[in-house]
Amino acid sequence: MRALPGILLLVFGAAARAQDFNITASVNQTQITLEEQVVLSVSVSGAGSGLPEPKLPAMPNFNVHGAGQNRNFTFANGVMTNSAEYRYVLVPRFSGRALIGPISAESGGVTRKTAAIEIAVLKHSPAAAPQPSPQPPPQAHGARPQAQPRGPGGAPDLFVSAEVDKESPYVNEQVILTVRFYTGVPLLGNAEWHPPATQGFLSEDIPPAQPRQVFQDGRRYNLSEIKLVLFPMQSGELTIGPSVIVCQAQQEMEVDPFSQDFFQRFFSQGLMQAQTRELRTRSITLKVQPLPEAGRPASFTGVVGQLRVKAETDKKSLSAGDALNLVVTVEGSGNLKALLDPKLPDMPQFRTYDTVSSANIEKDANGVRGSKVFKTVLVPKVSGQLKIPAIPVSYFDPVKRDYATAETRPIEIDAAPGAAQAPAPAYVASPGQGGTITPLIQDIRHIKEPRGFGPGRLAAALSRTLWIHLFPAAVFLAGLLSFLHRESLLQDPAGARFRRALDLAERAISEAREILPCDPQKAAGLLEEALTGFLGDKLNCPRSGLTIKQAQALIKKRFPKMPEGHLRQLKLLWEEIDLYRYAPSAPGGTGDASQFVDGVLQMIKALDEEMAR
Repeated sequence: MRALPGILLLVFGAAARAQDFNITASVNQTQITLEEQVVLSVSVSGAGSGLPEPKLPAMPNFNVHGAGQNRNFTFANGVMTNSAEYRYVLVPRFSGRALIGPISAESGGVTRKTAAIEIAVLKHSPAAAPQPSPQPPPQAHGARPQAQPRGPGGAPDLFVSAEVDKESPYVNEQVILTVRFYTGVPLLGNAEWHPPATQGFLSEDIPPAQPRQVFQDGRRYNLSEIKLVLFPMQSGELTIGPSVIVCQAQQEMEVDPFSQDFFQRFFSQGLMQAQTRELRTRSITLKVQPLPEAGRPASFTGVVGQLRVKAETDKKSLSAGDALNLVVTVEGSGNLKALLDPKLPDMPQFRTYDTVSSANIEKDANGVRGSKVFKTVLVPKVSGQLKIPAIPVSYFDPVKRDYATAETRPIEIDAAPGAAQAPAPAYVASPGQGGTITPLIQDIRHIKEPRGFGPGRLAAALSRTLWIHLFPAAVFLAGLLSFLHRESLLQDPAGARFRRALDLAERAISEAREILPCDPQKAAGLLEEALTGFLGDKLNCPRSGLTIKQAQALIKKRFPKMPEGHLRQLKLLWEEIDLYRYAPSAPGGTGDASQFVDGVLQMIKALDEEMAR
């Protein structure tokens, strides 16, 4: 019976840990213009393997785009810590004060919310404050370190460079950053690349290309290229930080030609050694242009690139009331992940349901491209020749420097009249039969129970018995509680020892009480084992070799509120047990042995009560 409260506490404790989570929210900037965008980061963290997903509030001042999520799991000392970061891109729709309301998450009946975030949306960028005379602008390519070892022709052994394919992109236009790593000497192991800082950008990795050999400054190099696709999220000057490559280069061992040690000079010639090299590119500054206000379509959602759009249905003819799938596919280049659902035209002849989207992104040396598919279920409300109008998708073309709109072709649908519904049951009074009612149409035949006792009546009787259904549930619940209890013991052995310390001590004392009349020394040994075992389990220390001084010191450290009288009584009791065990006939070692056993039990219970507070 003592284990049941512990099991219940374990169950409720596990539920409490499942509810222990935190949620925070932050933005990259709190003041923007209509041409810029805000990156909202929401982080949810807590213990356990499951975390709730954040629920965004209504944000009528923004168009919200999902920008992916990252998850991280750590497991240490039997405790799992889980964290998830969700990123969203917010595109302002109006100027003025915009409020991001509290973002909530719920788990196990507990709801937590973030603080509201206020964003100031300006029509135009404020006048730039005068800046001190700047340093010479950094170049778009990496500089070769001055102290680099060089070959016979003066070309360095290793160097890196970085460049972008455009220096004045538009907001949300893809920019390809290319980092080139030239190696003229063998490397020991793989080089380590540290990506640049890209604050203000969304980034996409591109799979690396195969290394190749090139000639540069009259020297042969192995060239490795690393590319990133960056999408600037705001206008103005944005800086791409330096890229860093750390490698182990093979270098000939330096030998002093004037060394007097002939053997050192002779045997050291031609030997190679590893040298750690850190290569760094210069920063690159982009001048990001805002998207023009003139000519911006109402259906524009922020995509910059070249798009194509098509629409099709899985059925060309059907009956009114049946469903069909309208599939709209948008293909092209650009940040397609930020593409919102296309706004469907007014279709009063159809009932429209929610749209489901999926993206297929491809990455290569030319950047990011792919397609995004939007599926919508339509149900014709009328019959006849129906028409799904053209569906527009607007985007900004950076090549033409103007907005463009791609449209789908209209789709003709032949909707036939729906099948007639089954008539409702009708009844008439049958003449000549005393006015009895006879059903003309009946779609339900009621089941009649058989007369007499048989398997059917036995099954029906058992189905009405409540305890038959409760018994499997009770067995399952008992098994679940037992499993949770075993799991808690395995994950927290120290806590398990602490909880069962009193039970084990009481068992040993009960056994000592039984053998006390016939073997006092053995009973005293059992009492000593009960006391030292109790203290070892409570203090999480080995019971063998435990002395009274060590026990008192550990009790003061672990339980600083333990009364001093308890510690003094513990010392006296410890000494009395030693007398009973090793000198039962000595003074102080005689008397009412039964009362002495009771004293040991009361001492252990008093210590347990104080330790439980």
